[in-house]
Amino acid sequence: MKKKLAALISAVLALCLLLPPVGAAAAGFPVSFSTSCAAIEMVNLDTGTVVYQKNPDVRREPASTTKIMTYIVAVEHIKDLQGTRIPVTKKVMNELLGTGSSMSGIKVGDVLTAFQLLNCMMVPSGNDAALVLADYVGGGSAEKFVAMMNQKAKQLGCTGTHFANPHGLHDPNHYTTASDLTKIARYAMKLPYFMEICSQVGYSYAPVGGPDANKKIPHPLSTTNLLLNKNAPGNTYYYQYARGIKTGHTDEAGYCLVSTATADGYSYLCVALGAPSLDKQGRQIQTRGEMADSAKLYRWALTSLEL
Repeated sequence: MKKKLAALISAVLALCLLLPPVGAAAAGFPVSFSTSCAAIEMVNLDTGTVVYQKNPDVRREPASTTKIMTYIVAVEHIKDLQGTRIPVTKKVMNELLGTGSSMSGIKVGDVLTAFQLLNCMMVPSGNDAALVLADYVGGGSAEKFVAMMNQKAKQLGCTGTHFANPHGLHDPNHYTTASDLTKIARYAMKLPYFMEICSQVGYSYAPVGGPDANKKIPHPLSTTNLLLNKNAPGNTYYYQYARGIKTGHTDEAGYCLVSTATADGYSYLCVALGAPSLDKQGRQIQTRGEMADSAKLYRWALTSLEL
């Protein structure tokens, strides 16, 4: 009997040795649920292991997730973020007229610090703040700033990325991939204030110069990231372990989200691009696939993987 039991145990152990470890198996096989985004890449930030991919090298419009690169270039060219004061000009604001842009509410004549503008760009996804920063860093030329963005993308090893503007509005020559955007986001996470700013649920500012400076009236802004804001009306996507980073949406790009989550000593970054925003009849889809996909993938990774 003992010989039979020993033989059985040996056989089981031999079989176990042939099987991959739990973490590798889960990472190597498709998840048990569907995802609606056109392209996704999810990486374990502790080990650098890519745990989920879906069309990671397919070019997609990034919409306002573009602003991650805008943040990078701005921060690397403005030495004193708190002390640098930047005026909001009519020339810059006129460029956004008729674009249907998401705005932070800054006005012509306002003077804000670079730090304030970064918050206005990342928290409510202000295209106005992005363009003001680009114009300032580019010496009056947003085109020069965009060239800096593309140069930085190449430095980071991006091979499927080209930027045409600093805010992410539709342009056929404006694209990236989930894999490239992962590289960009991981780099940005190391920069001063980045995670602090983009993980905020809300932000309030008052101009430091201009006609409204003496009024000191705070302008409250809310995040566009539903993973972060549990108090957003009708929000069913809140995920308690999420932090940052940036949302994006245009009709052409669909819904996009770059985010992170940390729990039980594990950290993940998820880039989700191109969740449907319009149905076949051109009507707005209410479901936020980029939020749902990201939350599902975080729950899966944080409960199933050991990396």
